[in-house]
Amino acid sequence: DAFVAFHSDKALVKKYLRSLLIGELAPDQPSFESNKKKSLLEDFRELRCTIEKMGLLRPNFAFFFLIFLHLLVLDVASWLVVWYFGISLVPFLVSMVFFTTAQIQMGWFQHDLGHCSVFRKPKWNRLLQIVVINILKGLPASWWNHLHNQHHAKPNCFRKDPDLNMHPLLFSLGRTLSVEEILNVSIRNNKYLLKGPQLAHYNVFSFFSLGRRRRSSCLTIISINISSVS
Repeated sequence: DAFVAFHSDKALVKKYLRSLLIGELAPDQPSFESNKKKSLLEDFRELRCTIEKMGLLRPNFAFFFLIFLHLLVLDVASWLVVWYFGISLVPFLVSMVFFTTAQIQMGWFQHDLGHCSVFRKPKWNRLLQIVVINILKGLPASWWNHLHNQHHAKPNCFRKDPDLNMHPLLFSLGRTLSVEEILNVSIRNNKYLLKGPQLAHYNVFSFFSLGRRRRSSCLTIISINISSVS
Protein backbone atom coordinates (compact mmCIF):
# COMPACT_ATOMS: atom_id res chain seq x y z
CA ASP A 1 0.00 0.00 0.00
CA ALA A 2 2.86 2.38 0.75
CA PHE A 3 4.45 1.28 -2.52
CA VAL A 4 1.29 2.20 -4.43
CA ALA A 5 1.01 5.54 -2.65
CA PHE A 6 4.59 6.61 -3.31
CA HIS A 7 4.98 5.40 -6.89
CA SER A 8 2.50 6.59 -9.47
CA ASP A 9 4.43 5.09 -12.41
CA LYS A 10 4.47 1.41 -11.43
CA ALA A 11 6.11 0.21 -14.66
CA LEU A 12 9.09 2.54 -14.23
CA VAL A 13 9.70 1.54 -10.62
CA LYS A 14 9.43 -2.19 -11.34
CA LYS A 15 12.05 -1.73 -14.04
CA TYR A 16 14.57 -0.73 -11.36
CA LEU A 17 13.32 -3.26 -8.80
CA ARG A 18 13.63 -6.19 -11.21
CA SER A 19 17.30 -6.65 -10.32
CA LEU A 20 16.32 -7.17 -6.65
CA LEU A 21 13.68 -9.82 -7.37
CA ILE A 22 14.54 -12.93 -5.35
CA GLY A 23 11.50 -15.08 -6.12
CA GLU A 24 7.75 -15.40 -6.36
CA LEU A 25 5.52 -15.79 -3.32
CA ALA A 26 3.72 -19.09 -2.93
CA PRO A 27 -0.08 -18.92 -3.32
CA ASP A 28 -0.59 -19.68 0.37
CA GLN A 29 1.75 -16.88 1.50
CA PRO A 30 0.18 -13.50 2.30
CA SER A 31 1.28 -10.47 0.30
CA PHE A 32 1.19 -8.20 3.35
CA GLU A 33 3.03 -7.86 6.64
CA SER A 34 2.22 -10.48 9.25
CA ASN A 35 1.58 -7.83 11.90
CA LYS A 36 -1.31 -6.31 9.90
CA LYS A 37 -4.88 -7.52 9.75
CA LYS A 38 -5.99 -8.72 6.33
CA SER A 39 -9.54 -7.40 6.75
CA LEU A 40 -8.25 -3.95 7.68
CA LEU A 41 -5.98 -3.85 4.62
CA GLU A 42 -8.82 -4.91 2.35
CA ASP A 43 -11.05 -2.18 3.76
CA PHE A 44 -8.30 0.37 3.24
CA ARG A 45 -7.72 -0.69 -0.36
CA GLU A 46 -11.44 -0.57 -1.06
CA LEU A 47 -11.58 2.92 0.42
CA ARG A 48 -8.65 4.01 -1.73
CA CYS A 49 -10.35 2.72 -4.88
CA THR A 50 -13.50 4.63 -3.96
CA ILE A 51 -11.53 7.83 -3.38
CA GLU A 52 -9.73 7.44 -6.71
CA LYS A 53 -13.03 6.93 -8.54
CA MET A 54 -14.41 10.08 -6.91
CA GLY A 55 -11.40 12.01 -8.19
CA LEU A 56 -10.33 13.20 -4.76
CA LEU A 57 -6.67 12.39 -5.48
CA ARG A 58 -6.57 14.54 -8.60
CA PRO A 59 -4.86 17.91 -7.98
CA ASN A 60 -6.85 21.13 -8.13
CA PHE A 61 -4.83 23.36 -10.45
CA ALA A 62 -6.84 26.47 -9.55
CA PHE A 63 -6.00 25.96 -5.88
CA PHE A 64 -2.27 25.62 -6.51
CA PHE A 65 -2.32 28.58 -8.89
CA LEU A 66 -3.88 30.75 -6.18
CA ILE A 67 -1.32 29.46 -3.68
CA PHE A 68 1.52 30.43 -6.00
CA LEU A 69 -0.07 33.79 -6.80
CA HIS A 70 -0.72 34.80 -3.21
CA LEU A 71 2.79 33.91 -2.03
CA LEU A 72 4.21 36.06 -4.83
CA VAL A 73 1.93 38.93 -3.80
CA LEU A 74 2.97 38.63 -0.16
CA ASP A 75 6.66 38.46 -1.06
CA VAL A 76 6.46 41.57 -3.26
CA ALA A 77 4.32 43.38 -0.70
CA SER A 78 6.91 42.81 2.02
CA TRP A 79 9.57 44.57 -0.03
CA LEU A 80 7.24 47.37 -1.18
CA VAL A 81 6.29 48.21 2.41
CA VAL A 82 9.93 48.72 3.37
CA TRP A 83 10.71 50.57 0.15
CA TYR A 84 7.78 52.98 0.45
CA PHE A 85 7.43 53.50 4.22
CA GLY A 86 11.05 53.06 5.27
CA ILE A 87 12.57 50.87 7.96
CA SER A 88 10.85 52.30 11.02
CA LEU A 89 9.37 49.87 13.53
CA VAL A 90 5.79 49.53 12.27
CA PRO A 91 6.61 49.12 8.54
CA PHE A 92 9.38 46.70 9.46
CA LEU A 93 7.02 44.53 11.52
CA VAL A 94 4.35 44.57 8.81
CA SER A 95 6.93 43.68 6.18
CA MET A 96 8.28 40.90 8.39
CA VAL A 97 4.80 39.38 8.74
CA PHE A 98 4.28 39.46 4.96
CA PHE A 99 7.72 38.05 4.22
CA THR A 100 7.54 35.30 6.87
CA THR A 101 4.10 34.19 5.70
CA ALA A 102 5.29 34.11 2.09
CA GLN A 103 8.38 32.08 2.97
CA ILE A 104 6.35 29.54 4.95
CA GLN A 105 3.86 29.18 2.11
CA MET A 106 6.73 28.76 -0.35
CA GLY A 107 8.13 25.99 1.81
CA TRP A 108 4.88 24.03 1.83
CA PHE A 109 4.22 24.70 -1.85
CA GLN A 110 7.63 23.41 -2.89
CA HIS A 111 7.00 20.44 -0.58
CA ASP A 112 3.94 19.53 -2.67
CA LEU A 113 6.01 20.02 -5.81
CA GLY A 114 8.75 17.81 -4.39
CA HIS A 115 6.15 15.11 -3.85
CA CYS A 116 5.05 15.53 -7.49
CA SER A 117 1.52 16.28 -6.28
CA VAL A 118 0.74 19.33 -8.42
CA PHE A 119 1.31 18.26 -12.03
CA ARG A 120 0.93 14.85 -13.60
CA LYS A 121 4.45 14.83 -15.04
CA PRO A 122 7.30 14.83 -12.48
CA LYS A 123 9.39 17.03 -14.79
CA TRP A 124 6.97 19.94 -14.43
CA ASN A 125 6.86 19.54 -10.65
CA ARG A 126 10.65 19.57 -10.42
CA LEU A 127 10.95 22.59 -12.69
CA LEU A 128 8.52 24.70 -10.66
CA GLN A 129 10.09 23.42 -7.44
CA ILE A 130 13.44 24.80 -8.61
CA VAL A 131 11.78 28.16 -9.29
CA VAL A 132 10.19 28.28 -5.85
CA ILE A 133 12.92 26.96 -3.58
CA ASN A 134 16.03 27.92 -5.58
CA ILE A 135 15.09 31.38 -6.81
CA LEU A 136 12.43 32.57 -4.36
CA LYS A 137 13.80 30.97 -1.19
CA GLY A 138 17.50 30.75 -2.09
CA LEU A 139 17.95 27.07 -1.21
CA PRO A 140 18.99 24.21 -3.52
CA ALA A 141 16.18 21.82 -4.42
CA SER A 142 18.65 18.94 -4.55
CA TRP A 143 19.55 19.51 -0.89
CA TRP A 144 15.91 19.46 0.21
CA ASN A 145 15.05 16.44 -1.95
CA HIS A 146 18.01 14.51 -0.59
CA LEU A 147 17.04 15.12 3.03
CA HIS A 148 13.33 14.55 2.41
CA ASN A 149 14.06 11.25 0.68
CA GLN A 150 15.86 10.13 3.82
CA HIS A 151 12.97 11.34 5.97
CA HIS A 152 10.41 9.23 4.09
CA ALA A 153 12.75 6.26 3.84
CA LYS A 154 13.34 6.23 7.61
CA PRO A 155 10.57 8.30 9.25
CA ASN A 156 11.21 8.87 12.97
CA CYS A 157 14.21 6.54 12.85
CA PHE A 158 16.94 7.68 15.22
CA ARG A 159 20.04 9.00 13.40
CA LYS A 160 18.40 8.18 10.04
CA ASP A 161 15.61 10.74 9.77
CA PRO A 162 17.11 14.21 9.09
CA ASP A 163 14.04 15.88 10.61
CA LEU A 164 14.96 14.35 13.95
CA ASN A 165 18.53 15.54 13.55
CA MET A 166 17.36 19.08 12.86
CA HIS A 167 14.79 19.22 15.67
CA PRO A 168 15.69 16.42 18.12
CA LEU A 169 13.91 17.89 21.14
CA LEU A 170 10.80 19.04 19.30
CA PHE A 171 10.04 15.76 17.51
CA SER A 172 11.59 13.07 19.70
CA LEU A 173 11.42 14.16 23.34
CA GLY A 174 9.69 11.50 25.43
CA ARG A 175 8.99 9.21 22.46
CA THR A 176 10.22 5.74 21.57
CA LEU A 177 12.18 5.94 18.32
CA SER A 178 12.58 3.19 15.74
CA VAL A 179 15.90 1.68 14.67
CA GLU A 180 17.18 0.41 11.32
CA GLU A 181 16.63 -3.20 10.33
CA ILE A 182 16.60 -5.41 7.23
CA LEU A 183 13.15 -5.91 5.74
CA ASN A 184 11.59 -8.48 3.46
CA VAL A 185 9.25 -6.44 1.29
CA SER A 186 6.41 -8.13 -0.58
CA ILE A 187 5.00 -6.19 -3.52
CA ARG A 188 2.18 -7.77 -5.47
CA ASN A 189 3.28 -11.37 -4.96
CA ASN A 190 6.93 -10.51 -5.59
CA LYS A 191 9.42 -10.67 -2.73
CA TYR A 192 12.40 -8.31 -2.46
CA LEU A 193 15.20 -8.13 0.09
CA LEU A 194 15.88 -4.47 0.85
CA LYS A 195 18.32 -3.00 3.34
CA GLY A 196 18.16 0.48 4.80
CA PRO A 197 20.14 2.38 2.12
CA GLN A 198 18.23 0.58 -0.64
CA LEU A 199 14.92 1.63 0.86
CA ALA A 200 16.04 5.21 0.57
CA HIS A 201 17.37 4.65 -2.94
CA TYR A 202 14.10 3.28 -4.30
CA ASN A 203 11.98 6.08 -2.96
CA VAL A 204 9.82 7.85 -5.56
CA PHE A 205 12.17 10.83 -5.68
CA SER A 206 15.36 8.82 -5.99
CA PHE A 207 15.47 9.05 -9.78
CA PHE A 208 16.93 12.56 -9.71
CA SER A 209 20.24 12.41 -11.50
CA LEU A 210 23.38 13.86 -10.01
CA GLY A 211 23.74 16.22 -12.96
CA ARG A 212 20.40 17.82 -12.24
CA ARG A 213 21.35 18.30 -8.62
CA ARG A 214 24.49 20.12 -9.60
CA ARG A 215 22.62 22.27 -12.11
CA SER A 216 20.08 23.07 -9.41
CA SER A 217 22.80 24.20 -7.03
CA CYS A 218 24.41 26.32 -9.75
CA LEU A 219 21.06 27.98 -10.41
CA THR A 220 20.83 28.84 -6.72
CA ILE A 221 24.26 30.47 -6.75
CA ILE A 222 23.44 32.43 -9.90
CA SER A 223 20.14 33.68 -8.48
CA ILE A 224 21.83 34.81 -5.26
CA ASN A 225 24.52 36.65 -7.23
CA ILE A 226 21.92 38.38 -9.41
CA SER A 227 19.92 39.48 -6.38
CA SER A 228 23.04 40.83 -4.65
CA VAL A 229 24.02 42.85 -7.72
CA SER A 230 20.55 44.28 -8.20
